[in-house]
Amino acid sequence: MRSTAALRSASGALAAAALLAAAAAQAEPAAAPSSAAAAQAEPAAAPSSAAAAQAEPAAAPPERARREVAWDPRWPRFRVSEYVATGLLAATAFGTLAIPPSEGRWTTVNGFDGSARDALRIRSDRQREMARDASDLLLTLMTNHLAVDALLVTWWGHGRGSVAWEMAMIDIEALAFNAALNGVVAGLTSRERPYRAGCTGPEEQQDRDCRGSKRYRSFFSGHSSTAFTAAGLVCSHHAHLPLYGGGAPDALACAASLGTAAAVAALRVVSDQHFATDALTGATVGALTGFGLPWLLHYRGGAPAAGAPRGDGVSIRFVPAPLGGYLVGRF
Repeated sequence: MRSTAALRSASGALAAAALLAAAAAQAEPAAAPSSAAAAQAEPAAAPSSAAAAQAEPAAAPPERARREVAWDPRWPRFRVSEYVATGLLAATAFGTLAIPPSEGRWTTVNGFDGSARDALRIRSDRQREMARDASDLLLTLMTNHLAVDALLVTWWGHGRGSVAWEMAMIDIEALAFNAALNGVVAGLTSRERPYRAGCTGPEEQQDRDCRGSKRYRSFFSGHSSTAFTAAGLVCSHHAHLPLYGGGAPDALACAASLGTAAAVAALRVVSDQHFATDALTGATVGALTGFGLPWLLHYRGGAPAAGAPRGDGVSIRFVPAPLGGYLVGRF
């Protein structure tokens, strides 16, 4: 209730300020007759001031264009082929869950992973569980950040529903590609997780991490790859669209996402869920996916060559003309 009252007070203050400004603007012409003689005495100064008034607004349009969130016509929109590919990738990601585990396929530990585990692994069982849960929470926040940027910031905040749709589909496509690749590699390699030494005794008495196929899906880290995919997507969108106004705020969003992704990868190692090489490989794959796919399929696009075949995207725009205007479309 206090916030509502504050908002109403602020709105009232803004309305009062607007009324005062309007009254002042209407009061200005009243002073003109008293200064008519001065205006007639210096006719030569009028043209220079008029020229300055006409020249001054010329600097405004570039600033407005720089801050506007709009889809560049040179960027290919999401194609029909991409819709099909995204659906297939999502189906593949779910299908990899059915890959049966292989207990003895990859059980060896190299020297680097062994040393890193001894140095970084948290000794307390309770604290390891807390670190694991923290990695889950941070990853959820990162994926939600993508939805906030597309739906709240771009669609609701900037009123750009078409741009929000393009961003959302690019996000889903990249995340589906990462999930499918991770599922295939993790299922086929069947690397045993670092905590395997604690999986002793009857299976029904073992920790939940020891049961099922999850125990044999260590390489590569899905949390790390998904986190860096999300971070790459955030950076890609903010680098090409001034979602937060451009400049430092958009750069900060990218830096914060990369830092959070690094924290997710580190937590997977200290919680004994993955070896160091699992997290490093996942981070590399995720970064290449999050930065690479949007650039390769959309943001690197240039203006289409004359006579080139038209893509799957559809775009319609209004072009003003002396007697009205006309619609130009690409189908």
